[in-house]
Amino acid sequence: GSTCSSVCGMLEPGAAVGPTDTASGWLGLRVGIDVGGTMCKICYLETPQREDEPPSETITRERLRVLVNDPETYGESGIRDRAKEFDSEELGGHIYFVQFESRKMEKVLEMFRAKSALDASTVVYGTGGGARKYATKIKDLLGISIKHCDELQSLIFGINFMLHHDPSALYQVDPESFLTDGTRITPRAAPKYPYLLVNIGSGVSILRVDADGSHTRVGGSSLGGATFFGLCCIVTGCATFTDAMAFAERGDSKNIDLLVEDIYGGDYEEFELPGSTVASSLGKLVKPEIREKAQAEDVARALLEAITNNIGSIALLHARAHNCEKIIFAGNFLRNNRISIARLSFSMDYWSEGRRHANFLVHEGYLGAFGALLQGRDITHSPSVSPEPPHPIPTTS
Repeated sequence: GSTCSSVCGMLEPGAAVGPTDTASGWLGLRVGIDVGGTMCKICYLETPQREDEPPSETITRERLRVLVNDPETYGESGIRDRAKEFDSEELGGHIYFVQFESRKMEKVLEMFRAKSALDASTVVYGTGGGARKYATKIKDLLGISIKHCDELQSLIFGINFMLHHDPSALYQVDPESFLTDGTRITPRAAPKYPYLLVNIGSGVSILRVDADGSHTRVGGSSLGGATFFGLCCIVTGCATFTDAMAFAERGDSKNIDLLVEDIYGGDYEEFELPGSTVASSLGKLVKPEIREKAQAEDVARALLEAITNNIGSIALLHARAHNCEKIIFAGNFLRNNRISIARLSFSMDYWSEGRRHANFLVHEGYLGAFGALLQGRDITHSPSVSPEPPHPIPTTS
């Protein structure tokens, strides 16, 4: 897995440490969960065995290790994100990242119970609506009481920890090369405050985050990842989000979207709009002859781009309105979603005339669960650089 600079160091598996030697100062096993409307994300902190550790905790740790490393644990749609795992000296252990569809939550809980992989000594920090929805079930099946954490506060804790401890946690892309080979660009400048956080999950939440870590929800949208997935299920018959993305990747939205050139026969020169600009998403489907020959893959691609374009437009308007030069897009919707990442990058650069760029996080989707885990102790979450004093942003951008 990746290694976070300045905080990470290898901890020997099974190595024992003294009762007060852990870097984190935590006792017991810690798990953070973020149960959204579509996906459940799990962040597990595996710490070294302590000299004074109860035998039951040692057994649970070993069972958890076996469960995490067993491919059968994840079924058809579950994922262990090995590439995002890291060792943290400050947290005192190894961080695992796992996810599965929220609709399979009860099956997953039954599996944990059958494997005796968690016990009452395990501390679980939960965020997201599903953490409350399944709290009673978790208590009944596993004997564990969830410590509930604020959803947006958890997300910001997770993001600011990553930005502070890992310079490569934030990246930008060139739209064309990213779609071709996935090349990422690490921004040269540290994050500037205030920044706009656009969290794309089942829906969309937009927050302004200030230098002291405080935040304000300034907007959002009900059109998010679940909107795309739900519509794709109807159009394509797909069963998983991964399948929906596969349909979109094979499609061509130009066969479905109504373009400027379809209306004007070319560019709209008065407003400097290229003919390839989308005038109406899925607009060609108003014609019966287009509907009859429309391919599911093309509709899926048009749906994905329509929802992404809408999010990008709203984000830029909020960035201007709330004087945020930096825009960070996060959320599980962006995981392995090159199309939306490239589209947001192009839109931010084009419509702001190069004044603002889309920024993304390597650990997108998991930062709510990770931030919930962090709320169990007092650590530094804000970037190590001194924030720049606020300054006005030109209203013409």
